[in-house]
Amino acid sequence: MDEQSNGPVPPGLRAERFQRLLDWDRNKEALAEAGEWLREEPETPQPYRALALAYINLNDSEKALECTAQALRLDPNDGDAWFLRAVVYYGTGKWAQMEEAANAGLRLNPYRAHIHYLLANMHNKNGKFDRARQSIEQALNIDPENGLYYALYSYVLANLRQFEASIENGEIALRKDVENPQTFLYLGWAADRRGDAKQAKTMMEQAIRLDPDDEQTRTEYMEALQKNYWFYRIFTLPVFLRRFKRWQLITFWVVASIVLRPLVILLVFLYMFSFMISKAFVHVQVYGWRRAPKRRKK
Repeated sequence: MDEQSNGPVPPGLRAERFQRLLDWDRNKEALAEAGEWLREEPETPQPYRALALAYINLNDSEKALECTAQALRLDPNDGDAWFLRAVVYYGTGKWAQMEEAANAGLRLNPYRAHIHYLLANMHNKNGKFDRARQSIEQALNIDPENGLYYALYSYVLANLRQFEASIENGEIALRKDVENPQTFLYLGWAADRRGDAKQAKTMMEQAIRLDPDDEQTRTEYMEALQKNYWFYRIFTLPVFLRRFKRWQLITFWVVASIVLRPLVILLVFLYMFSFMISKAFVHVQVYGWRRAPKRRKK
């Protein structure tokens, strides 16, 4: 209810309040605001979408999907609801459902760049790098000023072993976006894929500077530090080996394990030893001689 008139709050004001609470990371209050909005407009899809977004931020995927289903019941052509369903399925790793929701959203609006971005991420995670490249290129055609998209493009190109193009697009990403930690994560992964441990460390340092409380960012930062110790790095795959296909590497490993078994056993032992020592050095470098702090649940 509006405090001054004691009447219903105008929908535009509800949406404004809801968005402001999300921007302030007050997700439970945003959820309550969306609930009030729904009580005032139970037959419109907008409050259901707002509820879904609040539940996504609160990591409640089941309720988020229920809300998007209600929005689509009221309007099967609600592109925003399909987009939110794609986001939920992406977050839970349900790739078939995610692709179905994304394609439904693109049929309604083929110019929604972030859906192409999500599809590129999905294909990249599943090792379908050519399809990932096609999707992220579509996203960039729609939104050529998005630094995050260029960063993912750099990572995809690194996975395709197109290292020069990966570096070029990474530089574009840095010119367009230096405030998003995810941008630096992609650039760090791209550098690591190219075998540039120093650059990967620099990118991960920027990512953790922007988002020091994110668990994934902390993990990637620690791993980047570890790979900068030369005695560990020499036992990881050098750049020239990364140019081979996976089946070629597997064949090489099988043959070596038969012909040069003592040497292979020694290398495995040295790798494990260097891994443990470098991990201990990183711990001391970051935390000193104290235990690492416990993970805080968001």
